[in-house]
Amino acid sequence: MRIHTYGEERAPVVIMLPGSFCNADTLMNIIMGLEAEFHILAVDYNGQYAGSEMSFTSRRGEAEEIIRYLREHAISSVALVYGQSMGGEMGMELISQMQKGGIAIGAAFFDGGPFLRFPKIVSRLLGNKFKTIVGHLRGKTLEEALREPTIVKFSGGKPERYGNMLGPICQNAAFMSDETLAREADACVTFDYPAMDRDFQRRLHFFYSREESAWRFCHRKLKRAYPYAQYRLVSGYGHVGYPGEHPEEYCGWLSTLARGEALPGA
Repeated sequence: MRIHTYGEERAPVVIMLPGSFCNADTLMNIIMGLEAEFHILAVDYNGQYAGSEMSFTSRRGEAEEIIRYLREHAISSVALVYGQSMGGEMGMELISQMQKGGIAIGAAFFDGGPFLRFPKIVSRLLGNKFKTIVGHLRGKTLEEALREPTIVKFSGGKPERYGNMLGPICQNAAFMSDETLAREADACVTFDYPAMDRDFQRRLHFFYSREESAWRFCHRKLKRAYPYAQYRLVSGYGHVGYPGEHPEEYCGWLSTLARGEALPGA
């Protein structure tokens, strides 16, 4: 695992967790909006970059490495845990481990998290889908990736929303093994809904576009598990597409939460 740091070391800490087959570079448009005010820790999971010595492990295994980093750097308080897609499930595992370890967390914001629990066959099917997507992006330039039919369909016909993500994914696709992709798929569909008390649930923020499958499949279980959390919905943007078009507003939300303030309308 690699953890990249941005911003002033003494500023409040924000942990940023990317989604499946993504890394810190795919979050750069958000990092740039936060680094002037916060100390950013942006994660590259195992198996997601050139030179990684091992494949992606599991939600638990990757979160344990982040906890180790926090302890080694004497970080006892985190202002915000942020995750995109699978990064939301990673974030919930991380928060659970942080709470058990006595590391304080101000708030969390998760965009497009699947939060699913399905039989093993679904994990295998999703792993095959991940392999197909990554296979189509290997060796492609950003311009070619933006025209890739799989990406055009995924984006709802607006692949430019994902330009900041696709460039790094194309670069890293060559280094992502089938084992990494299979384990990431498994991490996406084996969520175990860790217990969160009422006070912390109120500081949990889940963000979705109404049309995305992650919301349709998980929202009932998610709301049953975390009834006091905050749920923010938009329409017409697809999976994690909103910050690609509205980075200033989006980073404003994250900054507000990292300061310990409430979002408007929350």
